[in-house]
Formats: sequence, structure tokens, C-alpha cells
Amino acid sequence: MTAPDSAEATAPLGDAPIDAAADADTSAIDAELDRVPAIPDAAAHDSELEQLVADAEAPAAQWASEGGAATALTWVDAASVADHSPTATLDGDQVREPGAALWTGARLRPAAAGPGVLVPIGILAALAASYAGTTLLWPLHEVAPTVKTADFQATAAPAAAITWPTQGSAAVGIQGIGTVASSPDPAVIASITKVVSVLMVLDQMPLAVGEQGPSFSFTKADSQSYLTYKRSDQSALDVPVGGSLTEFQMLQGILLGSANNYIDRLAKEIWGSDKAFADAAATWLRDRGIQGITILSPSGFDERNTATPEALIAVAERAMQNPVFAGIVGTPSVELPGAGLVKNTNGMLSDSGVVGIKTGTLHESWNLLTAKDVVVDGTTVHLYASVLTQADDDMRLASTRSLFSQVEDALQAEAPAVAKGTVVGEVDTLWGASTEIVTDADADVVLWDAAAAEATPEFDLGEKSKAGAEVGTLTVAGPLDTATTPLTLKKKLEGPSAWWRLTHPLELFGLTSDKR
Repeated sequence: MTAPDSAEATAPLGDAPIDAAADADTSAIDAELDRVPAIPDAAAHDSELEQLVADAEAPAAQWASEGGAATALTWVDAASVADHSPTATLDGDQVREPGAALWTGARLRPAAAGPGVLVPIGILAALAASYAGTTLLWPLHEVAPTVKTADFQATAAPAAAITWPTQGSAAVGIQGIGTVASSPDPAVIASITKVVSVLMVLDQMPLAVGEQGPSFSFTKADSQSYLTYKRSDQSALDVPVGGSLTEFQMLQGILLGSANNYIDRLAKEIWGSDKAFADAAATWLRDRGIQGITILSPSGFDERNTATPEALIAVAERAMQNPVFAGIVGTPSVELPGAGLVKNTNGMLSDSGVVGIKTGTLHESWNLLTAKDVVVDGTTVHLYASVLTQADDDMRLASTRSLFSQVEDALQAEAPAVAKGTVVGEVDTLWGASTEIVTDADADVVLWDAAAAEATPEFDLGEKSKAGAEVGTLTVAGPLDTATTPLTLKKKLEGPSAWWRLTHPLELFGLTSDKR
């Protein structure tokens, strides 16, 4: 495009005449235009550009021309560029003709992903995969479930409810648990006194099982003394005149045949007089913590010899712990020199489980102290009963059997100390799962009269999580025996979710103090 070189290039603005002033202005404009550099011809410019491109060595790209196709910016349409290039004017403004935008339809080619992009992405992906694999497979040692003991107690036995004899007084008890009595008042005990007397003799002249001990000789005067005992309505056994009886034989005659003359002889040999014996008896009872018993004579042929029914249970328990004593009172009969066949006066020995111990009768007072062994769930239970001031032998036997029967029934009906399914523990986890630990079976121990047991759980959860898995043992200790039962999970203990593992690395790796 070239600048106009004459006034003829200026288009007339109208039909108005051009005056002299206008001519002068036109001449001034023409003068200014003459000083403006000429605009190169477009064709000439293109020719020079093509020459420069042709002269370049090893061109990486070339512009589109008549001689060849473009190798760069191939997505650009040259015609579109020309069509959409603005036309320059002399006043510096650009006039853009209406039309589609230059970039319309252009296809953007994404840049190739080079090492500078792929390597960091690969590293991040590897780190993420390693983290995920580690947290998802990491063992739960640092976040092991927490096991704690639940609030529970073993069931105690109900208080004993005994129907007592309608006459006299009585007591019944279980060795190692306790005794209940109908009355705290003492009553005449008669020959039951001999239980204490024999224990005192054995303390002074101990015997081991199978031993006979020292011998005691007898004369005709001793046989005549026997007759005197009988005439005064006392229990007595004849003696071997000119012969002897061992200590053990004399104890048999005392405990089975209730021979007053035998125990009086031994007491005189050891203590010398009834007064000295009475003093020794008081000391013996006091030293052993037995209260409620008064003894003035060794045979019991004295109404001042009294005891409460409960105190007699305590004496019986002690006596039956001596194997020599227990062996004698459990014997139905024995042959003794001078006396012949001696039968045990305790009619309860015919009952199953009865093992002794002694009768006592004075005037109209029929008394009986008895021991019986029963087996409850594999545990031998020692029962004791004392009945005092009964009307006759049949009544004292019936009253004793009734007391034993009531206690045995209560033992059989006793509920488990800890029943199956009792919750004894709880399992909690950091990830929110939980379950309960329960007993897998009843835990039975012998309980009676409000006696209680102590239950102690031991947990061993380890990595067990299935419902019913054995995770410990419950030990229940009663007064007489101990029972154990397995502890199991009530329901499955769910493990942590993948999300929890991924979001709790500090807990998994043991890097936090929150381990419960």
C-alpha cells in the first residue's frame, strides 16, 4: 500500500466548491505526506522473506509458500489468517472485519509427558502403594484389644431354712461352712461328754493309727466296781480280772459301749481326781476357742455337764479330724476282753454315709451327736447334727435324719455359683469393635446358708476373635471346693476396617501413647 502523491487521491467530500483556502490546506497536507516514508510493497516483502528462508541452513521448519507446504503451525490456515488480519490505517487504528475467530477449530496437541513429570508421579504412586500395603497388612500388636473384668459376682447360697424338732434343741452344720442352731441355750449332754474326755486323753497319751498304747491291768475289785456302776444306772463294761486292756481297747469301750468305768479309770490315771480333770477340761476348751460347754466329770454322769447344740458341732468337727477317734466311732461293734461283744450305741450308723459319733442319755434326756459324709458334685461334704433333750431313742434318730435330709436337699437345689453365659469380661478396641466374654458352662461349688464363693477370671485373648473362641478360664473358689469353667467370646470381634488402618498409622506403628 502506497501513500497518495497528488490531490487526486483525496476523494471529494461533497458537491461544495473548493475555494482558495481549501487549496492552501491541501497543499500543506501534501507536503507533510511527502515527508512520510513509503510503505514497502507487500509482494516485495514476501519475496524477501522467502529468500531468507531459502538461504537458512537445515531449516527445522518453513513457512507455507507457493513452493512447498508449511512444516510448522500446520493447524493454522493461511487464508484464514489473511482474512482475519486487521487492516492498518494511517491514523494507527486497526479495523477488523467481522468473521470467525482466528483460533476457531484449532486442535490443541497435548505436550508429551516427559521424565520431569513421569518420575515424580511414579515415586508418589510407589510411596502410596507401599504405605497402603504396610498399613493394611501391619499386625495389630501395638493396638491389641483391651480386656477388662466385668462387674459380676458369684451367687451366694440362700440362708438356711430348717424345720427344727418340736422338742428339745438342735443344731446342724457343714464343716468348713457353718452351723445353724435352734437355740443358744445349753442343755444336759450326758455321755456326749466322753467326746471331750477322749480327746483330752489322746492329747496326754497320743496314739497313731494301729497302735494300742499302754496297757492297764484289772483285778477282782475292778470287776466289783463295774457292778456298782450298773446298780447306779450308769453305762459300764466288765473288765478282765487278772488281765489287761490297752489304751486303744479302753477307748473302744468308752466310745462304743459308753463305759463310764473305763473313762473314769483313764482320767484317774492321768489327772488323779474329778476336780483336776474339770480344771483341765476348762483349759482344754478355752485353748481351742470352744465356748458354750461346761464339764465337771469325765463320764457325763452329772447334770452339770452341759453344752449348747452349736458348741457340740464344733467339738465333733475337731474329734473327727483325729483318725484314731474317727476310726473307733465308725465301728459298729468290737470284741473286748472281759466285756465280750460291745455294740455301738449310735443307731445312726446303719444309715448310708453316717460315720459317728456319740450318744448320750441321762434320765429322760436322750441326746445324739452325729457325723455324716455326703458327696456333692464330686466333693465330700461333712455334715454334723446334734439333737438334745429328745423323748427317746427313736425321736433322736428321727430328728437327726430330718436335719440331714434338709441340708442335703438344699445342697442339691443350690444354683450354680456362676451360671453359664454370665458376662465376666469385656473386650474393646481402638477401632470401635467390642464383644463380651462369657462363661461356657456352669461353675458349681458347694455352698450353704449364705456362704459365698470368690470368682477369679483369667483372660488369654491372644489373636482369637471368632465367636465361641476360648479366651480364658474362670476359677470359682468356695469354702469346700473349687470349680473352673472356660471363658469364650460371646460374638465375633471384628477387626479394623481398611479405612481405619489407612487413617491411623501412628496407632498401628505404636507411635502414639493412646493404647488404652
